[in-house]
Amino acid sequence: MTTKQLNISPDLSLPIEAVTQTFAILAKKGSGKTYSGSVLAEEMLSAGQCIVAVDPTGAWWGLRSGYPVVVFGGDHGDLPLNPLAGEMIAQAVVGKRFSAVLDLSLLRKGESIRFVIAFMETLYRLNREPLHLFIDEADDLCPQRMQVDEARMVGALEDVVKRGRKKGIGCTLITQRPADLNKQVLTQCEVLFALNISHPKDIAPINEWVRVHADETQAKQMIADLPSLPKGEGWIWSPSWLNVFERIKIRKRKTFDSGATPEVGQVRAEPKRLVAIDVNVLGAEMAKLADEAKANDPKELKKRIAELEREKAKSATAPKITTPTIDPAQLKAEYERGFSEGYSKASDMLLSSLRNTVLWDKAGRAAGELIYNDIYSFLASDVVRKPPPHQNIQRPSMPVSLKQPEARQSRHQSTEQASEVGKGGLRRILIALAQRTGLTNRQIGVRAYLSSSSGTFGTYLAKARSTGWIRDEGERRFITDEGLAALGNYESLPAGQALLQHWLGELGNSGAARILQALVDAYPYEMGYEQIGVNAGISHTSGTFGTYLSKLRTLELVQGGKGMLKASDELFE
Repeated sequence: MTTKQLNISPDLSLPIEAVTQTFAILAKKGSGKTYSGSVLAEEMLSAGQCIVAVDPTGAWWGLRSGYPVVVFGGDHGDLPLNPLAGEMIAQAVVGKRFSAVLDLSLLRKGESIRFVIAFMETLYRLNREPLHLFIDEADDLCPQRMQVDEARMVGALEDVVKRGRKKGIGCTLITQRPADLNKQVLTQCEVLFALNISHPKDIAPINEWVRVHADETQAKQMIADLPSLPKGEGWIWSPSWLNVFERIKIRKRKTFDSGATPEVGQVRAEPKRLVAIDVNVLGAEMAKLADEAKANDPKELKKRIAELEREKAKSATAPKITTPTIDPAQLKAEYERGFSEGYSKASDMLLSSLRNTVLWDKAGRAAGELIYNDIYSFLASDVVRKPPPHQNIQRPSMPVSLKQPEARQSRHQSTEQASEVGKGGLRRILIALAQRTGLTNRQIGVRAYLSSSSGTFGTYLAKARSTGWIRDEGERRFITDEGLAALGNYESLPAGQALLQHWLGELGNSGAARILQALVDAYPYEMGYEQIGVNAGISHTSGTFGTYLSKLRTLELVQGGKGMLKASDELFE
């Protein structure tokens, strides 16, 4: 067993077993609490141990100036910190055994909560070797008074602190507000390190810790000393594990002090070197994060925007209808793979491939017909094997997506039917069902600008049923062929970004539009109600907020549940 000591002070060294112990570092702002935690981290890293710092303020990245610590997120990250990647990063830390700083400083509150929950639960479930967690600003991540969406996060941290040692996990909780730190977690710490503290509310948790672990006589000596302690000095108290009660001065850091407060008029010196990190050795998923970071780099984004603008300028003067390139070798290979199932199967495969590769817009139909004719000519050519003699070569039917024009028009439309439909609410109902069949009454009402509970709405539906223009399947309504014939011309909904712009235009300057825009800006990530309200400028506890969300749900423009929402995937297809 190693006898390596962790020299955190000229007066005190800790045994290497500290890696799996629990510490609490309590101090008011500016007294050196993060600095002290970083010194302990340096000692563990020097001893070849694995550490992870959960950093809400962006103060820990300086460890990279002396050790191979991967920094996720923040302004100095080696890799981005995706709010949805908590489980993946925890799996990588456990599997590859590397040290990391998880910089949450650029995440919104809801995103931080989601990340920390997934990371802590996965780490606790999978880890089996020594690893030490440093949780800075622990009162934010493990508060005494928690909101509903914070309860699961507090529970995950409580598991790590209470039972993590059995999984090889030690933990250091660092806070400037001991009064706000969850007491069920604080009292589980084996070692208390108290620096300068003066507020009675923040001294009270120390007295509570003393009642669990030590005696009041020593507590009085320490507490009387706390308000006058110089920066970087404090009392370390471990009555059961180390049997230590000493006042010590933390040694100087070896690495860059990235948590130092900027001084007025002072130019902050950056570290001269950072330890090189090869993210590729961390696994394919970490390499993927590196690719995402490059794709989201402002310089790369500006370059891409410039390219898109040039393409847009060219397309404005270019012919609208173009024929996409067909690769004969690829078509032949697909045909040959399907030949054993017959000519019809092979041609269906080709046409299916076509439908998946052509993007249909207002100019897409004519181009699609050209491609369809080319494929048929290819199938009938000498390039590929012919089907057996008993199989007739017949021109396969054109896919519906190629036949269908942008504006639907029935072959059987009559002036009488058109007059029956009219230009009012009934027509709007039929258009809603033609654009998106299989809607509930509420969904129809929102799309048709009618109250689904009104008598007028019921009258329209009754007429549509009696004429055979719609049919019911449970609570959903479907337009029939007769209904399409009666409706005649109508404008189809666009797709993708065009669909998004359509609905933003329909919603106008309403709060619903602002909520949708906030979710679109965050896509593909989810947001909690509170953050949605902040971004949209609407109180998430107000009745109007609920009304707007209800409308967006009915229009199927948002998805999610349990307090978390994101913009519908359909808007980004």
